[in-house]
Amino acid sequence: MKALILRHVQIEHAGVFNYILSSKGIDIRYVDQAKELPQEEFDILFVLGGYMGVYEESQYPFLSREFRIIEHFLKAKKPILGICLGAQMLAHVLGEKVYKGQNGKEIGWYEIRKENDHKFFKGFPDKLMVFQWHQDTFDLPKNALRIYSSDKYQNQAFVYENAVGLQFHIELTKDMIKEWIEAYEEDLKQENIEKDTLIKEDYIKTTNELSYKLIENMFQ
Repeated sequence: MKALILRHVQIEHAGVFNYILSSKGIDIRYVDQAKELPQEEFDILFVLGGYMGVYEESQYPFLSREFRIIEHFLKAKKPILGICLGAQMLAHVLGEKVYKGQNGKEIGWYEIRKENDHKFFKGFPDKLMVFQWHQDTFDLPKNALRIYSSDKYQNQAFVYENAVGLQFHIELTKDMIKEWIEAYEEDLKQENIEKDTLIKEDYIKTTNELSYKLIENMFQ
């Protein structure tokens, strides 16, 4: 099996999913900003995060190429996992609006609550602390099932056929969070967020374990 991973920023890679996929014997191919589109077929698509907005297609023309890739996987009914920007891109391709949220940024650890059950989220708790770094949000695609919501933003996780959109970052490792703290320090200053509050090893361990569960559930 082969996984295609669409990456938008070098430090925003697939994190723990790199280890999960490798442990299952799945080959991984990264494509950065859709510069070199592979010709071969893949079995699963990951669409990762980034600082750009779905509505900035003219500024970031690679987005339109990635929209076509997402469409291809949707039509083929192959598994897709969109994370943060990736979830917003998935919602956009499914015909919904992506926009700046009116409730400000979510940066750091936030509680999300389960609204519906789905086989892809078997074994996930009713309440969960997840890592966030976003302000953009989206409307729930037609015929999609909302799985999780938060106080600030309603659409935190959804399922559409074989596609999963996660607004939060389930893939992060401790080292990735440290990298983001340095790279996006200005965001933290603007929001008066202390760096020390972002490293929560228990939460990281839990979300990493759930990442394994999610992949197992999606491939059952």
